[in-house]
Parts: sequence; C-alpha cells; structure tokens
Amino acid sequence: MTFAEPRMLWATLALLPALIAFLWWAWRRKQQLVTQFVQARLLANLTVGLSKARQKARLILLAAAVASLMLSLARPQWGHAREEAKQRGLDIVVAIDTSRSMLAADIAPNRLARAKLAALDLLRQAKSDRLGLVAFAGTAFLQCPLTLDEEAFRQSVNTLDAGIIPQGGSALVEAITSALTAFTTEGDNHKILVLFTDGEDHESGAVEAAKEAAKSGMRIFTVGIGTAEGELLRQVDDKGKSDFIRDEAGNVVKSRLNENLLREIATVANGFYLPLRGANTLDVLYERGLAPLPKADLSTKFIQRFHERFQWPLACGILLLLVEMFLPDRRGKVQSSMSKVQSSQPLARA
Repeated sequence: MTFAEPRMLWATLALLPALIAFLWWAWRRKQQLVTQFVQARLLANLTVGLSKARQKARLILLAAAVASLMLSLARPQWGHAREEAKQRGLDIVVAIDTSRSMLAADIAPNRLARAKLAALDLLRQAKSDRLGLVAFAGTAFLQCPLTLDEEAFRQSVNTLDAGIIPQGGSALVEAITSALTAFTTEGDNHKILVLFTDGEDHESGAVEAAKEAAKSGMRIFTVGIGTAEGELLRQVDDKGKSDFIRDEAGNVVKSRLNENLLREIATVANGFYLPLRGANTLDVLYERGLAPLPKADLSTKFIQRFHERFQWPLACGILLLLVEMFLPDRRGKVQSSMSKVQSSQPLARA
C-alpha cells in the first residue's frame, strides 16, 4: 500500500491525540458542571437510564470517524496497472547572440540579460518539448544539445556572457548552421530555431542560409533585442574604467536593432518576427507560432498507475458518524423507569 499524500498521515498522528484529549476533557467537564449546578436529590431523576458507557462509545466513534476521514485524505493506493506513456513535443533550438553589441543598455538591464530571461520564459512554456542552445558571436557552437532536462538547459543559459566567444561580430549564418547540426534524427517533422539577436550581422548571407535551412525543414522565429534608436556601446577595462567602444577609425560605435533583416530571415524560413516588448512576448511566440505545430513522439516509457482506494476509509468514516449520531445516550425503556421513580416518591401535600 502507498499513500499519494503521506503528509496527511503525519497530520493525523499529530491531531488525533489532541482531538481525543479534547473530547475526553469536554465530557469530564460536562459531568462536573452537572454535579455543580444540579442538586444531588434531583440528579438521580434526571439521569435515569443515562448510560456513561454509551457516552464514551460515542466519543470513541467520533474519534474513529475523524481518523478514517483523515486517512481518506492521505489517498491510500494499492494495486496498479502498467500503462505505456508517450511524451509528445517539439524540438526547439534557441540561439542567443553573445556579441558585444548585446551589452547595449537600450533595454534594461542590457540586451543579453533580457535575451537570457526570454529564453527561460520559453523554457517555462515548452514543458513537454526538447530544447537546445546555440551561443554565437563571431562564430557559433552548440552550448546544450536537445534535451528534456530543464535544469541542464537553464544552467547553459545562465552561463552565457559576452566573453564566452572571443571572436567578435555576429555570425548569423554560423548560428543557423550550428542549429541545424543539433537535429540529428532523420525525418523530424519540424526543426525549430528561435533566434534572439539585435540583428547586427557583420557577414552577408544570413537570408540565403535561412532559405537553405527552410529546405531542410527548419522554421526560424526571430526575436529582436534592442531598439531602432540604438545605444552607444561601452566597455569596462581591467582597471574598472568605462569607455565607449570605437571602430578602427576611432568613431564611437552605436548599435541599432536591425528589424528588417530579422523579419526577412523569419519570412523566408516560414516563421515570423517579434520584437521583445513587454512581459508576454514569448507567450505570443509559443501560442501563435509553436503550439499549433504537430508534435512528434519524443520518448516512450511504461509507468505504474496505482488504483485509488480512498473511498473505503471515506465510507467507513461516514458510517461511523451515522452510528454516532443515532446512538442514544439512554438505554431502552427509559419512560417506564422514570414512571417507577415518580410513583415511589411521596405525594406533595395540598
């Protein structure tokens, strides 16, 4: 036998002795009050046929009923059936831009931090899906293979920073190519890439790479991180001094969100583009873009499903309450006994 809610057993062990002690105290207190406020010569008449044994039995029935009801809340289970459980879901690769432009603070606290939070929001939505992670800057690599392990994906996202890839730039082509390598199973219905970036591509060919990926069955959904107005980029040196990032000509670099490129990439790869605005962007992405897609069988396992037996202690508790309710405190033939007592008393004088 097992219990689905074993905590209720501990609650029963804690509360039942307290209940029994309270019922016993209440019964004893009642006896004391009766003897205190009723004269001794009248007490015998009032308690004719009253059975203390039955009163105690009612207390025991009440305590047993409460114990049975609390046992039913613990949901006892015994006997089981073996069932085949199939987990159905999507294969989703998340690619996050870790280039220096993602340190721009045009969205607080900065673009990279917001992209990481958005990826974790997607994890919350994709409960039954496998997720993988690609980090990219001047090059790209598979940070986390496709997995159902939520904690492994979460840790991989949390370790991302702007220095994880030494080579500067934003290689969108390599990000798309690396994402394709994560889908190793032949015949996948849908290969999904969710791309978090500001769209600053320092190499050409991202749209062509997206077209080729679409031919392989990949859908690309792009999420724009940043603002069209942009932000001047800063960096902190080893001494903690902050300064603007400058190009080879000495000009201060300003990073802007390239929405046109991201929208074009998503369009040619049968997805759509969303700017990261507000708290429900990833909810919209999953509900409109990912949830409607047919899900494949990701894993199959056999589980033991136990049969619920809470009905038996529940029925026992109800039955005990009914018996306690209809069990009288007095024995039978009480009326005749009271008549005999009254006839034995002398008649009052007129």
